[in-house]
Amino acid sequence: MATTTSTAPRADRTRPISRLEIGAAVLFVVVLVVLTALEPDILQAPFESPRAVVVTFGGALLAVVAMAVMVRLGVRPVVRLLVIGIPAVAVSAWLLVPFFVNERVYEDFATSIEAETARASGETTAAPDPTVDPATPTPEAPPPPGPPAPAGPVLLGSGTFVGLAGHDGTGDAGIFELEDGSLVVRLENLDIDNGPDLELYLVPGEASYSPGDGSVHLGGLKGNIGDQTYEIPRDVAVSPGPWTVLVWCEAFTVEFVGASITVA
Repeated sequence: MATTTSTAPRADRTRPISRLEIGAAVLFVVVLVVLTALEPDILQAPFESPRAVVVTFGGALLAVVAMAVMVRLGVRPVVRLLVIGIPAVAVSAWLLVPFFVNERVYEDFATSIEAETARASGETTAAPDPTVDPATPTPEAPPPPGPPAPAGPVLLGSGTFVGLAGHDGTGDAGIFELEDGSLVVRLENLDIDNGPDLELYLVPGEASYSPGDGSVHLGGLKGNIGDQTYEIPRDVAVSPGPWTVLVWCEAFTVEFVGASITVA
């Protein structure tokens, strides 16, 4: 007597796309649409740099190919959803959450860029003496002694941040020499767009908006808002001349903000 083998389970496992997967895809798209409506700058993220294009569209293409292969191999819908969905949600959260979350970091410092700039420019002047007739010639007096050398950090140069590559940002950056001879980069009144994997660099040259030869990596940006201090390695020689303090997105290899500084 001939026997037959049912193929129903196999057919059930290999149907193209399950309702569960369709529902998850629709939910994912709806969430993206809502987030884009709340923060339109999200639409610029995939096109900020060649790497951003590769990561965004290459990742989408890879997901489509992986789905086609799993369907072909008869992988169950739940497994397919987990394999595609978990990485998609994780990467999307890593890229999109910074658009909605500000990291505020305020670190104390012995002085400020504004105070040291005012000191250096000699903004404090003596008030005129009302008892002296301005028309009466007065004997030349010896020049007043210069201001005493500050006991604390010495400002070597400062500049103001400008937004780059479509990003917004304000704030001041300065290079200070501390009493022990070490150097630090000080960021004050910082308020810039947040983003994934933001790093801080000290780059030789004026308006140098890409880390290259001679660039000094100062570490990950502590926060996109606030006042922060970053140590310059002691083996780095910061020679007099133009430098740029640069906030750089490593994830997409794109500049965020930069401040040009001339070290005296």
